[in-house]
Amino acid sequence: MIITTEMLRKAGVREDEVTQLTSLYGKHVDVTEEWALEHAHDDIDWEWVAAHLLSASAWRTFEEGIESAQREFDEAMEAARRAYNEAREPARRTYDEDTAPARRTYRDATAPARRTYNEAMEAARREFDEAMEAARREFDEATEPARRAYNEAKALAFARALNA
Repeated sequence: MIITTEMLRKAGVREDEVTQLTSLYGKHVDVTEEWALEHAHDDIDWEWVAAHLLSASAWRTFEEGIESAQREFDEAMEAARRAYNEAREPARRTYDEDTAPARRTYRDATAPARRTYNEAMEAARREFDEAMEAARREFDEATEPARRAYNEAKALAFARALNA
């Protein structure tokens, strides 16, 4: 299949990305298996491209084609995540122990300011919420007739379309 810059634009690719892809690959690319493997590690979001350029049946073929690779990738990532977390746990524990006195000192020193701040913010938030609630009630009342008319029009249009 040949992919053109026009196809990319129609698919919603941002113009700066179209320009970048054009500079890398030209105005059109014949996407063969050889080309795909050659560019497999380029900065291409293959799933986005597949979702936006493939037909529904081609999309199903794509999904089936990556199913086992996705499973293997997920398993490899999970194993690597576990090993990473296990490897960093001793350092994390040591860091937490070493910095605990400083954190306690900081919390104690900033507690009065934090209380004052929270009290001021709470009062301001309460006042703000009350004003917003009043504005929302006024908005809802003002838009209720239009909302009702629109809902009625949609319901009638649906019934008419269904029974046409």
